[in-house]
Parts: sequence; structure tokens; C-alpha cells
Amino acid sequence: MIKKKIKDKQVLVFLENNPDFFVENIEILDKINFPIDSMKLQNKDKNIITFKDWIIENLKNTQKNIIDNARYNFFTQKKIHKSVVEILKKDNKSEFFDFLTTKLPHYFDLEIINIVTCNFDVSKKYNLYSKSKDLIDKIYGVENQLIMDAVDHDVLIFEKSSKIYSNAIFSLSNKIFGSPSLLVFGSKDKHFVDNKAYELILFFSNVVQEKLNQFSYE
Repeated sequence: MIKKKIKDKQVLVFLENNPDFFVENIEILDKINFPIDSMKLQNKDKNIITFKDWIIENLKNTQKNIIDNARYNFFTQKKIHKSVVEILKKDNKSEFFDFLTTKLPHYFDLEIINIVTCNFDVSKKYNLYSKSKDLIDKIYGVENQLIMDAVDHDVLIFEKSSKIYSNAIFSLSNKIFGSPSLLVFGSKDKHFVDNKAYELILFFSNVVQEKLNQFSYE
């Protein structure tokens, strides 16, 4: 009798179509090898472990991520609270925008914090980003929306020379400049890809927006 070789793809299709297979056949898990890290499989013998050890390893990684996120949020919260106090002290527009676009990026270890507007006069006067209304409308969405993700290179907010990898984009109220505008944060690393400190950045963005509402741009 000729035995047919089962291809990897057939196994994958079977498991996808039978998601409860291991639940119903739990004993087989003790006979299966698992990778320590799927990104480090150059040496298979040193990177294969049992199901039990695989579970333990994943729990360790999960715990480490929770601790890292908590630590990151703690330091970010302290920085945001301090920067908010400084923002509230600014009564001069030029001083406020200089603090926002020049000093805060260094404080938060970011490449860019700025405002994108189609109001050319305002952008020129305060050294903000000037973009077309059509481009801003593509990103804007709804008022007070916050997006955190990798940079969309089809929508050119940042200059390519800045090599921004990830960004956070907050849609400011139309009342501020009389047209849609964006508060943008840019980083050369994956700073904004995993939504770390989302609520803190949203809070900070709303503080900036409230401060902008206190100024007149007529």
C-alpha cells in the first residue's frame, strides 16, 4: 500500500477548519514540539521546547510586556503632567508654539511634534506644517480623533528626509484655524505602533487643543 505524504499546507488547512482539534485531543500536545521564538529558528535543535515549557515561556513574555508597559506609562504620565503645567503657563502664541514644536519633541524623545494646517499665514508665522486642505481631509476623520500607527507613506505629512516610522495624529477642532488641522507626533521608531500610552496622548492632545482655543488667529 502506497502511503501518501501529507503536505504542510494540508495540515494547516485541516487545523484552520478544525479549531477545536487540540481541545478534543489534548494528549497529543505532549508529543508536539514548539518554538521558543519563531524569529530565532536558525538553530532548530536549540530553539525547540515542549508544550508545557512553551506555555511558561509565553506567560513570562506576557508578564514582561505588562511590566514594560506599566513602566513606560508611568514615565510618560510624569512627563505629560509636567509639560501640561508648562503649556498652561504660556500666554504668548509665539512662546507656546516654540515650546510645542521645538522643546517638547526633545523632552518626549520624539523627532517631531507640530501642527498641520492649510492656513498658510499661520503656518508661516509660527513655523507650523503647511499642507493642502485636500491632504488634511484625507486624514482628518472626525473631530478629536486620535490615530496611532505606522506612517502612511501615501499621505505625505512628514518630509521623507525625516525618516519618521510611526506617528500619532489628533484631529483638532475646525474652530481653531477656521479649517481642519492636525496635531502630529512623529517618531523614528515603533513608538506609536502598539498604542502605548494612548489615553495619555489623547489627554495631552486635548490640553493642547484647549490652549489653542484660548488664542485668536484672526
